[in-house]
Amino acid sequence: MTTSDTVNEQLNKLHKAMEIAKKNRNQLFIDNIQRDIEALKIGKESPIIQEYLTKEEIS
Repeated sequence: MTTSDTVNEQLNKLHKAMEIAKKNRNQLFIDNIQRDIEALKIGKESPIIQEYLTKEEIS
């Protein structure tokens, strides 16, 4: 699996999660998911992962 495939897989999962968050009207989740989607689209890491995981957990 290439990096591009991994990013696309992550984006697909985030879009599914976004649908659920919107259906449930969970604005906090919507905002966080949107930040992740925007970051991945420009080649950056997930802000949530950077904020909550240690370097060892990311590796």
